[in-house]
Amino acid sequence: MPFHGGKAFQSPFSEVLPVPIPSHCANPACANHLAPARRWYVRFGSYPTAAHGPVQRYRCRRCGSTASEQTESLHYFAKRRVPLRALWDSLLAGASLREAAGRYGVSPMAVQGALLRLGRQAMAAQLVLLRELSPRTGVVFDGLRSCVTSADYPCDLTTVVEPQGETVLTITHSITRRGGRQTAKQKRRTARKYARWRPEAGAMQRDISRVVRELFDYLRPPAGGGEATIDTDEHRLYRSIIERYPPARHLRAAGRLSHLRTSSRLPRTAANRLFAVNYLDRLLRHRLKEHTRESIAIGRHAVMQMHRAWMFGWDHNARRPWRVRRPEAGRHAEQGACPAGVVASLRAAFFTRRIRLRATPVPESIRRVWVGELATPPLRWRVGQVGTSVTVPAYARRDLAEAYQHAP
Repeated sequence: MPFHGGKAFQSPFSEVLPVPIPSHCANPACANHLAPARRWYVRFGSYPTAAHGPVQRYRCRRCGSTASEQTESLHYFAKRRVPLRALWDSLLAGASLREAAGRYGVSPMAVQGALLRLGRQAMAAQLVLLRELSPRTGVVFDGLRSCVTSADYPCDLTTVVEPQGETVLTITHSITRRGGRQTAKQKRRTARKYARWRPEAGAMQRDISRVVRELFDYLRPPAGGGEATIDTDEHRLYRSIIERYPPARHLRAAGRLSHLRTSSRLPRTAANRLFAVNYLDRLLRHRLKEHTRESIAIGRHAVMQMHRAWMFGWDHNARRPWRVRRPEAGRHAEQGACPAGVVASLRAAFFTRRIRLRATPVPESIRRVWVGELATPPLRWRVGQVGTSVTVPAYARRDLAEAYQHAP
């Protein structure tokens, strides 16, 4: 039982989850780090904590480095234990951060910290899924228009989807300038805001170019001949970027790639070639409060928006049934995109142990979200705020750095 203020404290929303014993030595120079022996550790006492109660320690038999039950836990370094599974379900059922904080009796900052943990875990699971993904012969992508901090800073969430199982493959975030008609008052306000912080010129073009580069990591023409397909709407940037990208230009010249453009004005039925991404956009607006039309719970930070977006993406890929009326068909990611065993193993330990990313390719779109590199407008611009940031803990940076370590 966790302790709080020197007394036993039990939250009414606490979860009974298995405690993860370390799977490997934390010392990168030790042989038990990359290839741990069957019994590489011995018990090495315990220590009390205010958030987690007594925590068991372990020591490596080879190098003497120590670890604990919290070293690989999803609650590692947390000062207040939050029910992560319940919070996940609440946030993906349309709850705002403040509403979830009131529901579970914690502060909004505690919910924000837990959300960042869950977002990184969702991105880590997505990286493993992409690593195990079988090559695709077709993808579809499009952008969803939302905003961050206010309607004066529109943003586009460009989503790449595998059409067979509607599996989310990539999500990127781009902030643009406000368009359309504005009143004189709105023009004065946006001018003051843009004098303080202006969206980066060409950001959307660079982000879409990044999407196009990344989709060729898993897009392949059919082995027996024929064309791979990229389906988009008639956005002017899609065609020019795809035509300029060298691999796409080479495959198009060889008759192995086709870029199909569908009008966004056509009925968004299952017969529409953009159905998979239209379906994802509708679900995203339905499940995430900040993207609901006319919502008062507007996202306050681009990095936080993308952590929530990746939570939605992994929940859609691995936890929701492919079809409600056909639960026996499995999850979206299992519909021809990723082995069912991989999805099941990731889902089983998702809320207990941080996913290890050893020798796992990391797309630039995920890396930028993980380390908090996305530009975001200031929330309190009237008082002179010029920028905001999200703190990325050292252990999260180490988790990402392990993706670039290769087994001997």
